[in-house]
Amino acid sequence: MPGCSLWRNIKMIRVFRYWCFLLVLALMGAGCSNTRHLPAGETLFKGVRVVMHDRAVGTRDRKVLKRDLDGIVRPRPNTKTLGMRIKLSLYNLPGGNPNKQKGLRNKLRNALGEPPVLASSVKLEPNKKLMESLLENKGFFRGKATAKWETKRRKSLAVFDVHTGPQYTINKVMLQKDSSQVMEDIDSNFNATLLKPGAPYNLDLIKAERNRIDRMLKEKGYFYFRADYIITVADSSIGSNKVNMFVRVKHDEVPMEAYNKYNIGDVFIYANYRLNGERKDTTKDVMTQYDSYNIIDKRNRYKPKVLADAMLFEKGELYSLDDQNSSLSRLVNMGTFKFVKNRFEPKGDSLLDVYYYLTAMPRKGLRLELGAMTQSDNRTGTNASLSWKNRNAFRGGEQVQFKINGGVENQAGGTGARAPGIYMFGAETSFSFPRFVIPFMDVQTTSRYLPRTLIRLRYNYEFQIERIGISSYSFSYGYNWKESPEKEHQFYPVNLTYVKTDTLGNPEQLNLLYTNLIFDGLILGPTYDYIYNSQIGSVKKSGFYFSNKFDLSGNILGLVQKADYETNPKEIFTAKYAQYVKINPDLRYYYHYSSHTTWASRITMGLGIPYGNSRQLPNVKQFWAGGNSDLRGFPSRLVGPGTFNEQVTYGANRTFQTLGDIKFEINTEIRQKIYQFFHMALFMDAGNIWLYRKNPAFPGGEFTKDFYKQLAVDVGVGFRFDFTILLLRLDLGVPVRKPWMGATAVQPLTGAAVRNNMILNLAIGYPF
Repeated sequence: MPGCSLWRNIKMIRVFRYWCFLLVLALMGAGCSNTRHLPAGETLFKGVRVVMHDRAVGTRDRKVLKRDLDGIVRPRPNTKTLGMRIKLSLYNLPGGNPNKQKGLRNKLRNALGEPPVLASSVKLEPNKKLMESLLENKGFFRGKATAKWETKRRKSLAVFDVHTGPQYTINKVMLQKDSSQVMEDIDSNFNATLLKPGAPYNLDLIKAERNRIDRMLKEKGYFYFRADYIITVADSSIGSNKVNMFVRVKHDEVPMEAYNKYNIGDVFIYANYRLNGERKDTTKDVMTQYDSYNIIDKRNRYKPKVLADAMLFEKGELYSLDDQNSSLSRLVNMGTFKFVKNRFEPKGDSLLDVYYYLTAMPRKGLRLELGAMTQSDNRTGTNASLSWKNRNAFRGGEQVQFKINGGVENQAGGTGARAPGIYMFGAETSFSFPRFVIPFMDVQTTSRYLPRTLIRLRYNYEFQIERIGISSYSFSYGYNWKESPEKEHQFYPVNLTYVKTDTLGNPEQLNLLYTNLIFDGLILGPTYDYIYNSQIGSVKKSGFYFSNKFDLSGNILGLVQKADYETNPKEIFTAKYAQYVKINPDLRYYYHYSSHTTWASRITMGLGIPYGNSRQLPNVKQFWAGGNSDLRGFPSRLVGPGTFNEQVTYGANRTFQTLGDIKFEINTEIRQKIYQFFHMALFMDAGNIWLYRKNPAFPGGEFTKDFYKQLAVDVGVGFRFDFTILLLRLDLGVPVRKPWMGATAVQPLTGAAVRNNMILNLAIGYPF
């Protein structure tokens, strides 16, 4: 394939490694002279060491406290990557002159380098006071800190000796009541306070409690109330290192309107609002009233019911912040409007008129996409698609899309066996409704996230030169909805796929060994996906991602017909149908050591149980191993099943992909940001696939209790270029364990072994 020869040539990999090696040597050499270029009398700020001299807190809490104390010192020392100050080394490269703009060294110095952080720029006294303030905010009211410098070889370390003293804890939490209604409402929910007796005093917790009270009051109609109208006073005079907490309203700072509860007055919805147009909130001649909503839609583009169903505010009900945010979210999730905003206008002492301004996207659009495309099995290539979309087809926010696409895929790297390219052509028609469409039922939801009903008709044709061609026709009808920002569900009760496989090469090549690639017939049955992502929302130190897909086919039909693939095979509409149960859980864990370093891991499993009318899963439903988001040190889809390997078992090397009914895989990598868009990673992968039933054509391919002894393992290094809208990934993987090699399964990481087995993976996006 034109354009891919650059990646296929292993010499380019060797040249790339050579230049990387020279760059590392240059940086290490420059690193040795990082202090040589400092001004006379100056030293390099090496960093901070916090020494805690008492044991007022446990080991785990001490680590957190030391990290927080270290983190507030300003300025920060020069950044380190893999223990080296690479940016400072680039700044100090010989020959660089910041007064000149030409030359590679100067570009490296000015664009990638970082000037030295001098110890003279670090003021110990202000930083010491910051530490003592942080200690007080965390309940160490007697905390003290002293500071000094330790200097060696023109490098200075700021040493802070910290005496925390005892950490004060909460003795009692009392609400200072008064006769106001707002205080009665606070008292009615005060049992849910975050300030609990026995908990350490913590200013962050106090702020969180103020926000909790504010949000609770806004659910009770207090539109103008704010969190800073609440004050919490701590009394530490009771002794025993305890404090009594008093919560009250700062009445002298609260305006009168903040004491009022507001109900919703009139609701106006401007369905075609122009951002640069005049606002006419009192327009009557083009207003349509539907239920309790006033809809201004001069061009009659939207059914009033659709806009009204998106609203969770109703005239006469109490104002609620949750209803406000949910209504905005539902309008945005319709996918029809470019901008959505609202405002509230008081009407008297107890009513709020609500105004929604909706700016629509262009109703119809034609889109042509040309560019690179990657598949998760280590093949890359080009792809082109032409699509037409109507974002409001039936005046109800329905989206209709027609799309045709074509492309070619090829393996991007590796010196071993490679499968020939795959060429594709496809067409799709899809309908998307921003609501549940269930026959004979009108289902209304109050969730912040509008559900979607999806109907898809697809045709796809893939063929591999001198191998096989697969045509698939599919129809699906189902629903996609969110339970919360973290939880998502996809349920397709109707799924019908017809698959036709043709042999394109010499029929003698497609012998018994490759019958697992061929399936002709129907796949019919429901699918259900559950997705949980704890990283949605605020940034967390660690997070989980979990998904699980349940896939069924032919279950009831097979039971009714008493189908058996050996003694009583059955058909429907003159076509064989598949019968199986399949699950595919995927668990990922992310731990952020810092804003630049992340540890990411994944465990993925797959189990397909063919029965009744099927001996094995259909080819389009089976699992594979090897590829750029899988086992990155092995060729695409050529690992397994089990200890089977075509070249070792049969002495052949025809590079037919191998598939299985069971899969187990573990991936882990350390991701390190080097500079802005340039990132690196070290990774390790282990996994394999297996057959559910023993097949004499694949000796060693069936799943056994010793499956863990049959895992293929690889290690490697990755280079990632994150351009925000696109992440280009280059992963160099090397196998370290080939399960089909028996006693020599473990591969030495010597020069020759690495050169002969290295795989270069080119992909877009992270592997997981």
